[in-house]
Amino acid sequence: MPKLVNEEKRRERIAEAVWNIAADQGLERATIRAVAAECGLSVGSIQHSFRTQEELKRFAMELVVQRVTTRLNDAEGLPVRAGDKTAAIAGLLMETLPLDAEREKEARIWAAFSTAALTDEGLGSYSRQMNSALERFCLRCIRELNGPESPKEDRDIRLEAMHLHGLLDGLALALLTDPSHARRQETKRIVRNFVEQCAKTR
Repeated sequence: MPKLVNEEKRRERIAEAVWNIAADQGLERATIRAVAAECGLSVGSIQHSFRTQEELKRFAMELVVQRVTTRLNDAEGLPVRAGDKTAAIAGLLMETLPLDAEREKEARIWAAFSTAALTDEGLGSYSRQMNSALERFCLRCIRELNGPESPKEDRDIRLEAMHLHGLLDGLALALLTDPSHARRQETKRIVRNFVEQCAKTR
């Protein structure tokens, strides 16, 4: 058992090296040799864990999806009190955006992988999984805002969730191109305004 645990930890360490390179230089720079140098392992050690560079990239992307999906699922389980529902949901939504250095790095990693997934079907399935997880998260937030007494039909709620998903994607891209303090503050206002408008029209 310890050997299996150690191997899994080493695979995760290698994947995190891929993330670092992807965030700073682009996924195409994450060669076996570059990854080995990044995480302080030999090329042979990398190849022992991953037979090909494609296998390594797929594992690294799969691990991103797993971690983000877990975080979104955890957020869905948080109680939202009626008194501050709009503020609480706006806060949850902002957690998905690159509004600080750590989340900016995560967003850069995901942007590198999702761009590569456009032409690599092996990565495409992971991109779709992430997309589905974000769709479910947005739908849960909209349903929470509307509440069980809402007169809206389900298709209208789903359309609002799609609108929200598209808004978050666009805001994330804008923040990657301009991570300034002013842009971050503007983004927070946009999210809060969207949530408040949804709450008013229920």
